[in-house]
Amino acid sequence: MKNFKYVLFIFLLIISIFDEILFYDIKDRLLSNINKASIYLKVDEQSLKIEDKDLTINIKIPSIYYKDNKDVERHINSYLRNEINSFTNIKRQSNRLNLDKTYKTINIDYHIPFKNKDILNIVVYKELIEKDNKINLYKNSYVFDLRSGQRIYLNHFINNEEKIFRNIENHIKSYIKENNLDVDLSMIKISKDTSYEISDNSININFNPYKTTYKKEFYEFNIPYDLFKSNTKSIKSNKIEANIDTQTITKDTKYLSSVINIPIIIIDDKDFQKTINDKITTDIMSFYNTTEEEIKNFYVDILYGDTKFLANVDYKVKKNSDGVISILINYYKYSGGAHGLYEDISYNIDTKKKEFLYFDDLFEKNSNYKEIIEEQIRQNIINLEKENSENIGIYNFKELNENQKFYIEDDNLVLYFDLYDIGPYSLGIPSFKINISKIKDILKDEYIGFFK
Repeated sequence: MKNFKYVLFIFLLIISIFDEILFYDIKDRLLSNINKASIYLKVDEQSLKIEDKDLTINIKIPSIYYKDNKDVERHINSYLRNEINSFTNIKRQSNRLNLDKTYKTINIDYHIPFKNKDILNIVVYKELIEKDNKINLYKNSYVFDLRSGQRIYLNHFINNEEKIFRNIENHIKSYIKENNLDVDLSMIKISKDTSYEISDNSININFNPYKTTYKKEFYEFNIPYDLFKSNTKSIKSNKIEANIDTQTITKDTKYLSSVINIPIIIIDDKDFQKTINDKITTDIMSFYNTTEEEIKNFYVDILYGDTKFLANVDYKVKKNSDGVISILINYYKYSGGAHGLYEDISYNIDTKKKEFLYFDDLFEKNSNYKEIIEEQIRQNIINLEKENSENIGIYNFKELNENQKFYIEDDNLVLYFDLYDIGPYSLGIPSFKINISKIKDILKDEYIGFFK
């Protein structure tokens, strides 16, 4: 009985991060979580084997069955399927074009380290076997809120995230130093997107590849709950606005290879659904068609052997709740030279008004919002320079663009700039996160609710 109480206490520590629902009896709470998860949530799998020239890919795709909420079931299944398919298609393309002939076999599998009536944690493993039989192991952990279907990132249950993220980094680096591990410290960077796995009284964090046959060390670290328990907050993820599937188009012409992932929005209003999907699909295919014409007309003479140009499209859903859908489309093309070019295009959709949102729409007209936000960006740059001296002088920000690009993520407005807009290519696509607390007074009232 004493052992049961100890196990029960540890179990409830990690549960308390996520679960707001109270049970009068602690033992009933534990048994209720386990039993309901077993009855209403089941996980099946789809097995696939892909045989390409010089590359075999074995895939097990998890497929959940969730009796309580079919919308949540569909959303999670689409999310996991899209993640696995996107990775697989890029690896196949790289193999076909001789861009990466390192691997002969890729195995994709999964396991479920944790589930209860509100939370599902699925870990997807990728085993990449090289031609000389050396192995690289990757894993990505996905934690979902079964009440909404939303993915739960690290910052969703941690307050004061910048401070706590630094504490976690320091904890890991101290562990590395104490154990004299041969680890690349530049990989130890905690962010919202860091992969974490739920354990008993802790979380496990990993950086990919988390294990290789070149080294004995694992890039996986246990973070005790005590390190952040005083800075946890309840999960309050809201219902998704839309299910989002993916239409994948692969094209291989004489000159061009493309993997194109197009988000397909599914909502109750079918007329508005068609408007959204037509707009996004038209823009994406215009990118492909324009690139194809450019290559035919201007670049054919520089091709040699079996080489081809690339034009790939993928996307990330930045927000899908609280009356707004915010999607970031990632474009990439390579048409010769030292490196490829990429561009991000965002679509911010007001699902209540049934319209696309543009930057100027968000703010009160006489609020001097541009000056206020420009000052926030300058302060962000100052902070980046303080954090890393290599950032000093690299940013050349002057003012917002006329049609400023942005997306919404959690309770933040994120502004971003194209390649070369405010710095060199090495800067990539710079983005600046501004919390709702800094701009609430200049936002129009009807849009404040988007930032939760």
